[in-house]
Amino acid sequence: MSSLILSSLRWLRPACQPLPTFSPTSPVTAQTLYSVLASTLPQHMLRLLQPGPKLNLGVAMEFAWCLHYITCSQVNNDLLITHGALSTLGLLLLDLAGAVQRTEDAGLELLACPVLRCLSNLLTEAAVEAVGGQMQLRDERVVAALFILLEFFLWKQPSLLPEGLWLLNNLTANSPSFCTSLLSLDLIQPLLQLLPVSNVVSLLVLTVLCNIAEKGPAYCQHLWPGPLLPSLLDTLAFSDTEVVGQSLELLQLLFLYQPEAAQAFLQQSGLQALERHEETQLQDRVHALQQIALHG
Repeated sequence: MSSLILSSLRWLRPACQPLPTFSPTSPVTAQTLYSVLASTLPQHMLRLLQPGPKLNLGVAMEFAWCLHYITCSQVNNDLLITHGALSTLGLLLLDLAGAVQRTEDAGLELLACPVLRCLSNLLTEAAVEAVGGQMQLRDERVVAALFILLEFFLWKQPSLLPEGLWLLNNLTANSPSFCTSLLSLDLIQPLLQLLPVSNVVSLLVLTVLCNIAEKGPAYCQHLWPGPLLPSLLDTLAFSDTEVVGQSLELLQLLFLYQPEAAQAFLQQSGLQALERHEETQLQDRVHALQQIALHG
């Protein structure tokens, strides 16, 4: 059965591109996807992606890419969610994290990439909350596994770091539980260590930190004090407008929920760090942050 499904769907796998989008603009393509989803193929694909001794890495790669293509189309992701796609892919993520710790096989990223993308896409669907999809992933092990993969990517395949961080962003955006997991597992420092990798990585790291900070004072108390402020001062020296803008957003949240952060910001020459952006498109936000830091 697996070889038959594999040969019929091999064409679905796209080229590996970070943070992809796909729209089934072709009626033929859309109709094909509707036909696939209306069949029993999705259940068979998910069954063959379940971790265990019978999992075939090559087959799993092909079907993970197939699922990625389907989820990007957004034709009927609700159906995949009701079939348990989140649970299956979450367990596969845990299995992958264990595998990269046991082997130097560089081919594992070819499976990790589509798994991360599928989970990221599915988590944006309204059906996730309706069927308790977040509950299927509400486990500290998911966060720990994701950071194991991020470390693996950092050393083996840095171009895949945005994939893992995009999933982390989607996990933490609306879930205090996942934010708590990051804090309780002391993962803020490893997250900050990714800031220098690239502008894309920096932006995603800062977005995740904003997700945590916006949950309120209790979360900001865990972010502060620590290495966060020196890291933010470093990002204010970046030339990328989006990165700097996200840094300003995070600082504003910290000043709001943790007032002593503003005082520390002033003591560590924060105003001088802001000055370089006073004549840019960020000048209004810079001015607002200066006023908050000075006057509360």
